[in-house]
Amino acid sequence: MPEKGYDSCSIEQILAEHGEIMTSSAGISMYPMLRNRRDMVVIVKLYRKLKRHDVPLYRLKSGKLVLHRILKVKENGYVIRGDNLYEKEFVTDDMIVGVLKGFHREGKYYDCETSRAYHTYIIYNRLNYPLRWFWKKRLRPFLSKIKHKIIK
Repeated sequence: MPEKGYDSCSIEQILAEHGEIMTSSAGISMYPMLRNRRDMVVIVKLYRKLKRHDVPLYRLKSGKLVLHRILKVKENGYVIRGDNLYEKEFVTDDMIVGVLKGFHREGKYYDCETSRAYHTYIIYNRLNYPLRWFWKKRLRPFLSKIKHKIIK
């Protein structure tokens, strides 16, 4: 996730000192909402309890920072997954560094609290997940096997 020459320690320092940081996104786990190295994200330090559909920035045990969406809030943490991924992760409060406030795409700012387009995207993404999973995990591998048997 971090880009623009920031290392993970300085991101945490900047959030502690200024409360907010803007950086480019890196990776494809949140595609199509965030495009690799093309969109700018605004991360803020936590100012409220996280809820479903929030997008926290959290640190893995390896030290890598990751930005994924909360699917479910549990008593002792969160079930999280990237919009373009199929595997869920479990994240606890002590792993969370900040939360996505909004993002810039092609000169337009999308606020995660107030943007109607952003909330429409969340609904669309959640509703079509079963179809995307079925295509990626079942149908596509099946069709690939058939193709390889025919082409042999």
